[in-house]
Amino acid sequence: MPRNCEKPERGSKKNPDHIMLSFCGNAETEMAVMWRTDAETKDGYILFGEENSKKIKACDIHETVKTDIDESTYHWVRLKDLKPSTKYYYTVGNDEFRSEEFSFVTADEKTENFSFLVITYHQKGSPCLLPDYSSVGEMLKKALNEHPEVKFIFTIGDNCDNGQNDLQWNGMFEGLKGVIESVPYMMTTGNHDNRGFITYFPEPTGKFYLEHADFFDFQFGNAYPKNGPDGYTGENYSFDFGNAHFTVMGINAPEKVSEWAYEDIKNSNRLWKIGSYHFPIYPVMPEGQNDDGYPWLRKPIEQGRLDLLFAGHEHSFARTFPTVNDELFDRPSQGPVHYIAGNGGGNIYHSNCQKVWHSCFFPQEERTGMYTIVEINGSVLTASAYMADGRTVDVFTIDKEKDIITPYSLAPVYDRTKMCFKGRMLELSARGVYPEKKNGIWFAPFGVMIQAIGGKVIKEADSLFCEAYSHNALFRIGEKSVRTDLGTVELPEEPYFVDGQMFIPVEESSKIFGMTWYYSERNNFINWNTPSEDKPLCRHPLNRKNIKRRF
Repeated sequence: MPRNCEKPERGSKKNPDHIMLSFCGNAETEMAVMWRTDAETKDGYILFGEENSKKIKACDIHETVKTDIDESTYHWVRLKDLKPSTKYYYTVGNDEFRSEEFSFVTADEKTENFSFLVITYHQKGSPCLLPDYSSVGEMLKKALNEHPEVKFIFTIGDNCDNGQNDLQWNGMFEGLKGVIESVPYMMTTGNHDNRGFITYFPEPTGKFYLEHADFFDFQFGNAYPKNGPDGYTGENYSFDFGNAHFTVMGINAPEKVSEWAYEDIKNSNRLWKIGSYHFPIYPVMPEGQNDDGYPWLRKPIEQGRLDLLFAGHEHSFARTFPTVNDELFDRPSQGPVHYIAGNGGGNIYHSNCQKVWHSCFFPQEERTGMYTIVEINGSVLTASAYMADGRTVDVFTIDKEKDIITPYSLAPVYDRTKMCFKGRMLELSARGVYPEKKNGIWFAPFGVMIQAIGGKVIKEADSLFCEAYSHNALFRIGEKSVRTDLGTVELPEEPYFVDGQMFIPVEESSKIFGMTWYYSERNNFINWNTPSEDKPLCRHPLNRKNIKRRF
């Protein structure tokens, strides 16, 4: 129970709240409705039907739960045997306490033309004890008014700021009133949905992350299809709408999600295969990395063969060229497009940047939300991204029949091997200096790369000292042995000079600094990566004159 056994503001009451519509099976004939009441109000049912014709269905499941601030009863009903293309009206509650009337429309039978709305990272953390999601709700209402053809809302994670804290979901449901009672709301989990605070009063303390989205799964596991991997349903599920199949991948246990998602995508016979995963595989953050999930999810994404993968997390907008095995292509038949959908709450992040894999990029640093309308018309998919104030960010189209993406944008194919770090071209700092392959071994001017990313580099006549990510190494001309902070490392070949830069074997130098690397053969570039999101900026030694911070 809450502190002092008092109901928190926005706490559960006898009147139903947290009313949400969702797909739980066949979108043409099934629909789920969930709602919440106080702990004492355990009975409930839905009264639904076409206009002037209502019938009662008892609640399928109700369960009372004690959260960090409240004690409530959650109710779920899964409607079946509905008629396609039909408008239904409904209320929820019991004989004494009932909601107002809402409505929904079932999917058209075997439709090949429909639209849906995509939003991500729309959580709100302030005010701390009464988070305000009203700007998100108003943006969605405006978008739905301008695009009344939208059939459902598809979120790509971070639906609230702290998913283990009831207070945060209270804010989200309050802000989205008037929207999610009538438009199915299909959520993907993000890292914020997976975290919480041990105590929330008077200030949040004891931040933690779970390996399982417990409170999310409790609330929505009975609202979504129960077809995810064992132990991780709720946050993982799939559904069909029209000629498209949607695979929702949560952020937890990617090693377990991988095979389920692969089979789910591969076995679908729908024309379009669309996925969601909160963390971008091809990030926009300068320090971004993808080692948390991609090693496992490469199989479903690329071999199961998605057409489009939605991501969030990084607050900005970007989309990639069709990409397979880290190689960039031109045509949709050659690989999936990764689409980072900006942020819906105006929650900005500074210094995102375009990477070599992005065919389109927009640094969303204005405190304005963003959403995307996706239209499917047979074999043509068009995604249009808008700012909340109506400005168009991007419009792109995948045409399966013509096998083209517009606006046209060819993936780069470089004549000389370029160098990238986390997808960012070194460019000016590496002008005229290119890696080369000798006797089957890749060599690169490793010091140029370390210097470009902000590490410490000391160049002497016959030696090179590099320091970054808490590692250091001293390379010498004529020597295969390298002194490092972890001991001596042997190189397969000696370093050598080209145009005043020391060239060092890529594989061994990368390992010394805890990095991975790959060579994109089609595009002709080497990309280094590190699982660390630290920023290896070389600083002056501290003294009284340089310790003052700008901000």
